[in-house]
Amino acid sequence: MRFMILPLFFFCSCTSASRLYLQDSFSVTDFSKEELAKGAPLGWKTHKGICREIKHRIMPGIVTIDDKKALYVNAHDNGAILFKPVHLNPKEYAFLSWDWKVSNILSDSREKEVGGDDYPAAVCVVYGKTFLSIPYGYRILIYVYGNNLPAGERFENPCEARARMIVVQSGAQDTGKWLSYKVNHYQDYFREFGHEPPRIIYVGIQTNADRTHGKVESWYSDILLSKTDK
Repeated sequence: MRFMILPLFFFCSCTSASRLYLQDSFSVTDFSKEELAKGAPLGWKTHKGICREIKHRIMPGIVTIDDKKALYVNAHDNGAILFKPVHLNPKEYAFLSWDWKVSNILSDSREKEVGGDDYPAAVCVVYGKTFLSIPYGYRILIYVYGNNLPAGERFENPCEARARMIVVQSGAQDTGKWLSYKVNHYQDYFREFGHEPPRIIYVGIQTNADRTHGKVESWYSDILLSKTDK
């Protein structure tokens, strides 16, 4: 997994905290009219990856599919890593939910090996602090659609000690279907790192097939941070 190291030039466009805390939820994929008209996400940040740079990085599009507005990635020996700046208190917005669909798994991926980790889909939360809009002291939870690892598996990212991987789905049996998830990322952070998380500064997605030289399509919709599990 290669979207963990956040470069110093990342810029966080802060949203008014007072306005956000009046909301029960915050939609990461609440696309603007301009984004929908352009068919591309605006205000998101791309990342080149860690361990090694993703070759021929691509930019996700925005499509309407099955009555859902979704981020769409069509990866063929390449991939996409995309972050949306989000400034929220993780204890207040403890629940993360999303829908995704993938066309297939990448059976040649070796998730626990350095240089072997391709994923058809992943959603992550980046926690940290910022100084002059530069993130530091960050930690990352990464919820993945696994290829060969069982759902429920948790492990340290082989390239980045500050990132933890949580497999929420695995195997080919549910490819081609919309799948929905809701997790308590606040509790997951405590379990993985053993201390109170700093603020949420990014929510991100990743689909990549460059290490296996594979091909996969993925769709992400309704990524939401909320105060309750309802």
